[in-house]
Amino acid sequence: MKPEVVNHKNFNLNTNLISKNCLSIISKLHRKGFQAYIVGGGVRDLIQKLDPKDFDIVTNCEPGQIRKIFKNSRIIGRRFKLVHITFPDEIVETTTFRSDSKDNEGSIEVNEKGRILRDNSWGTQEEDVKRRDFKINSLYYDPFKGEIIDYFGGIKDLGNKNVTFIGDPEKRILEDPVRILRAIRFAAKLNFSIEKSAKKIILEQKHHLYEISPARIYEEVLKLFLSGHAEMSYKILNEYKVFEILFPHVSDVNEEFENFFLTAFKETDRRYKVGKKLNPGFIFALLLWPKIFKKSNISKNINFRNFYQSISEVTRKQQVITSVPKRFTSFIKDVWMHQPRFQRTGRKTLRFSNNLRFRAAFDFFLLRHSIEPNLKNDIEWWTEFRTANYDKKIKLLNSRGRKFAKN
Repeated sequence: MKPEVVNHKNFNLNTNLISKNCLSIISKLHRKGFQAYIVGGGVRDLIQKLDPKDFDIVTNCEPGQIRKIFKNSRIIGRRFKLVHITFPDEIVETTTFRSDSKDNEGSIEVNEKGRILRDNSWGTQEEDVKRRDFKINSLYYDPFKGEIIDYFGGIKDLGNKNVTFIGDPEKRILEDPVRILRAIRFAAKLNFSIEKSAKKIILEQKHHLYEISPARIYEEVLKLFLSGHAEMSYKILNEYKVFEILFPHVSDVNEEFENFFLTAFKETDRRYKVGKKLNPGFIFALLLWPKIFKKSNISKNINFRNFYQSISEVTRKQQVITSVPKRFTSFIKDVWMHQPRFQRTGRKTLRFSNNLRFRAAFDFFLLRHSIEPNLKNDIEWWTEFRTANYDKKIKLLNSRGRKFAKN
């Protein structure tokens, strides 16, 4: 395979964005006689004039050797070993060129469905590039030589705004079904199109996502919805009928709640763009709310028994698909269980407004208005109440027919 080698000046890359830690690792590996490149998303985003979230390194130095060279490192992973090199402000992921060979010790292990169970056979750059998932992620960049190495036309795909699999899409998806979610994520993030030939295969093979560990699916869901492209991710997930795989107990009411989701995800993307903190628990509270809403009849005459029962049932079922950490399931339940408190006021209202979860619950309450117009008056009252001083809060409570004396 003869790659196209392109000078980085052709793209006017902002090299100031490249992590100094990443550069120091590559420099040290070069001095030790190894090849080393920035690979994948970091190269892609630099070419696209985006600020890369992180930089991954690939080298012909094996994990054990990397570990010896960098004392501030550790080997992780069983399915695919890689090295995390740790700095005070950053962790740089460093991997070794993978091979297609099945003859080496510790080689590729594949199950009867073609799923890769273990992939610790090391090879050359030419072999490694064939193992990468998409052409746009198969670019190798040597920042010291200023060269971008392109084996499969990744640069052309970036220009054409395409997400194209390397090799046969069906085989690549069966090797690792998470590639379905990755394809959707890159299409959403970059506003690209997924290659047409892959759509039919994704529709046919999407059920294999159930065979992936809930921990991996959870991490991919966070990347889809907490990286500034939640709205587009939701639209593409629906287009490829993958949303119903990730959230099956919501899919039967999905269309009915489309406006709720779109409003919520627009706000999520806005918060991301202005640098506001996003809570994984909040996004799951949004994604799972339709079932709680429907079963409890919270909008009209809430059935508290059904309300609490549905909270328990929905969170338990979702854990089978996405293993949400306990600290976030607790947050989700708090946000939901506070919702009825916004539709009534009483002696505990002042204390509720000082609750640790009040702000998150209030933000959630505001988003409910997109599907519950009847909340308009309550939202206006709580909006005023939330920012009022103590005396004003007492007046507002009294205006609702509740008689409170000032302390």
